[in-house]
Amino acid sequence: MSLPAPRSQSELLRVFSALALQGFGGLLPIAQRGLVERRQWLTRDEFIEMLSVGQVLPGPNVVNLALMIGDRFFSWRGAFAALGGLLALPLGRWRCALALSLTLVGVGVMRWPMAYAVLGIGGLAVAAAWWQLGRTS
Repeated sequence: MSLPAPRSQSELLRVFSALALQGFGGLLPIAQRGLVERRQWLTRDEFIEMLSVGQVLPGPNVVNLALMIGDRFFSWRGAFAALGGLLALPLGRWRCALALSLTLVGVGVMRWPMAYAVLGIGGLAVAAAWWQLGRTS
């Protein structure tokens, strides 16, 4: 018996957006309930296995999990849809989305070392925030 799968990349985006809006301080229990019990896209063992792999990779566990689940169903397009759903609404403002996009392109496409992306793009983001705070005070 095969498990149900997301029907589209848009469904992945919607589900991960809903998960992101439900979680505060910890998203993994909500993700487990939503992906294993409600949607049944994964078995409990598959979720635990993916989470275990996500814990040894750099970055937040739930982000790694979203990337793996998206990739499993729709290759790299699904990975970006799941990641976008997880991060788009919490990031909100366009400047944050721009910094995220630059980082994804720099590290994922152009293969910059993570340290360069964090120092370069992160430095620009801090400078922009400092400038914005100076304008409002």
